[in-house]
Amino acid sequence: ITDLPSEKVGTPTLPVVQHTAKSLLPFCKQVLEKEIKIMRLGLIFSTILACTNAYSEFEVNVTNGVTECTESNQVEIGDYVSVHYTLTIDESSIVGEPGKFIGSSYKADKTVDMQIGVGTWIKGWDMGITGLCIGAKASIIVPPDLGYGEHDMPNVPAGATLNFAVEVVDIIEPEDFKQPDMFTSIDLNKDGKLSREEFSAFFKTLQQPEPTGLFDHDDADGDGFVTYEEFSGPKGDSPPGEEL
Repeated sequence: ITDLPSEKVGTPTLPVVQHTAKSLLPFCKQVLEKEIKIMRLGLIFSTILACTNAYSEFEVNVTNGVTECTESNQVEIGDYVSVHYTLTIDESSIVGEPGKFIGSSYKADKTVDMQIGVGTWIKGWDMGITGLCIGAKASIIVPPDLGYGEHDMPNVPAGATLNFAVEVVDIIEPEDFKQPDMFTSIDLNKDGKLSREEFSAFFKTLQQPEPTGLFDHDDADGDGFVTYEEFSGPKGDSPPGEEL
């Protein structure tokens, strides 16, 4: 493909032919670079979405480990799981730097423990983990509409396609599950208190609306911040920095 779309304003139209991700990627990048160059800002994000939707699909590939198991060892919606992951920007992404490392639970030598299918994280995560066996290692490709969508996140630009390399370590019995420390997760600047902006950013990562009045409810003294003591959600056993 050599011809770029015309100068007509509107959502970019991709050729009605079959393409692989690799063949379409250079074309999409050319279109995007052209629009940025001539500052057609209104079309930049629509181009990202049009190109991404054309070839970026949700995909789960078991790469190693257990592939078949009994029902009791297979993750179902509602299960509490212990998972290791490494997150990168997928090679197919037209946004961000393909292959860029974002984060890993291995680096902290601590699994991510959470309930699956209840919106704790992005939709693509729930969909990808569901159905895997204990001991399975898999690659989960998450397109923007199942990831962070139009929201910019630390090190993850809006519209990026994600790649989670995961390992299902265990399914946890409900009575043994320890609630995650949501206070620390929301406290992006790690100053020991939560701002209204941090509250909003947290719910954006979940692609969920922020519950009306939640921040004001927790901000008991009305100083514009929510402290560890004021926070009503799941949190650690002691304030950040005071762990035993």
